[in-house]
Amino acid sequence: MHSWSQRLPYRVVVIVVLILSAAAPFLPSSADAAAQFQEAFLRLDRMKVNTATGGMVCAKPSVVNLASTEAHIMITFPTTYTLNTTAANWTVTTTNLPTGATAWPGIATATAVNNGAHTAIFPSTDLASSSTLYCFNFAAVSTATTAVAAANSQQASITTQDSGNATIDQTPIALANNTDDTIVITAVVPPSFIMTLSGYTDSFTTNLDPLSVVSTSGVTSTFITNAKGGWIAWAKDLYQGLHSAAASYTLPTTGTVGDSLSTQLVPGVEGFVMDVLLTTDATDGCIVGINADYDGTTQAQPTRSGGTLASTYQPIGSCTGTSGTPPTGTANGDVITMTERAAISGVTPAGTDYTDSITVVGAGNF
Repeated sequence: MHSWSQRLPYRVVVIVVLILSAAAPFLPSSADAAAQFQEAFLRLDRMKVNTATGGMVCAKPSVVNLASTEAHIMITFPTTYTLNTTAANWTVTTTNLPTGATAWPGIATATAVNNGAHTAIFPSTDLASSSTLYCFNFAAVSTATTAVAAANSQQASITTQDSGNATIDQTPIALANNTDDTIVITAVVPPSFIMTLSGYTDSFTTNLDPLSVVSTSGVTSTFITNAKGGWIAWAKDLYQGLHSAAASYTLPTTGTVGDSLSTQLVPGVEGFVMDVLLTTDATDGCIVGINADYDGTTQAQPTRSGGTLASTYQPIGSCTGTSGTPPTGTANGDVITMTERAAISGVTPAGTDYTDSITVVGAGNF
């Protein structure tokens, strides 16, 4: 038979258990226990070392503690960071958030910043939905400065608290800093000059006739250049007329080189000229001008007019401008059309091999 003194310890244990069981409904709820956010991140505005930075904080509440009411959010930065302890500097915005995110409710300028603890505390109201990603931005001016040396996996955390400063959700995070966070792009835009011809042959549309002035179909020349002074085009002629080896005869060019006036051909009177027409003066660039010698449009009969062809290069057109932003001398698709015209007399020798060769060149005025 056991004495009372031997059973006393066991009876005390039983009594304590009974008391705790009875008091259980009145103990703090398990919702006060910290849980992790479903997702949480801090995106720094700058990851370069020793650089002032703001950032974006986003978090999705846990389901476990959804019944709790948030009153604060605390960001704990890595110990390598320096925090400005003037809380008023830690202003917030809720613009430019990720797609689908919601502005953090009740967020406002920080209420306390502790550089020793590396914490910044912001006000918050209830995060009511566990399916919502809540976000806000904090300012970069006089708030946080990154580590002085490059480092990875620097420990930090995001914590929500209730009005009694009890932790609701808390997720450890890691931050990284690099020597620099900017990729500098370099490029070269070289001087450019593009001149293209639409073709390399240009036949008369009909046989030459002493009763009319006949023209070729025409060849266009297109200019593209970033030269600040635009471009210039020149032409020179092989025979200074239409030459027939079989007839041993050259139908001569008409007029005088450099007379600043195009020549108007007359049916029945021998003549050969080249007319230069402004087809396109591309916008946002230089101003195209046709050399007066070759500008047949100035004549009363433009379809009969053109300029004298020479054995040396003569300017036929240009596009001029001045430097600026962008330079007004540049060209982005100017087009001129070169058309030859001829008239014969009743005694011009017959021949099926009349030909000529006009060389057209250009240059950008850099």
